[in-house]
Amino acid sequence: MSNTIKIVIAVATVFFSLSTFIALFVIIYQRRQLNYKKSTEQLRLAFQRELLNTQLEIQEQTFNNISQEIHDNVGQVLSLAKVQINIMNETENISREMLNEVKENIGKAMSDLRDIAKSLSTDRIRSLTIQDAVAIEAERITKSGVAVVNIEAEGTERPIADHKKLILFRIIQESLQNCIKHANASNINIQFFYLPDQVCIQINDNGKGFSVEEMMRESNGLGLTNIKSRALLAGGTSSVESRLNLGTTIKINMPYE
Repeated sequence: MSNTIKIVIAVATVFFSLSTFIALFVIIYQRRQLNYKKSTEQLRLAFQRELLNTQLEIQEQTFNNISQEIHDNVGQVLSLAKVQINIMNETENISREMLNEVKENIGKAMSDLRDIAKSLSTDRIRSLTIQDAVAIEAERITKSGVAVVNIEAEGTERPIADHKKLILFRIIQESLQNCIKHANASNINIQFFYLPDQVCIQINDNGKGFSVEEMMRESNGLGLTNIKSRALLAGGTSSVESRLNLGTTIKINMPYE
């Protein structure tokens, strides 16, 4: 066999081996890309399901809180108005003062219901900045007389992605309800710190406080766990600090995007 033929055979063998290697590499690469896309899609779908579940849980909790608030506040005002009307039915002389009292109570109930409806509207929350949405909620709570809620801000406010803003607002809303119902707080301060890459929110109350460690060990520590898991799902972090008779501080850090 001549050297030329040997060289041709060697080159052909090398070319065939190289072609086979390239083909195998392309096939393996394509399979890995396909598996990566499938994994990415599965993660995306899992994240969307978790996000939807979280939003539904938050919505359910919000509805429960609002239902209790309607029962405790609006229901009591309307019950008082009903009693006043019953008294008027049994009275021959109905004074203008009595009519005005009934009118004021019914007006207060209608106003409270309008404010509650606004706090439930996701479209309204999306149309506002997070600080404006929280300010409306703070005004509603303060106007109800159950607690005084103050708001402070440092830095320049920046827009937050809609899905994060909605979750963040519901976290703050639930935290405020916890301050009122469980901590028996009469004064709540909310501070917004606008940093270059994230907003930091701090909620302080003058309530009775509690042991965070003990609360987390008990079943009723679920509320604290929910706050942390929901903030984490939206790409943020949170922490809760509390001491008996010294109030509670909730901190939430949330990236803008």
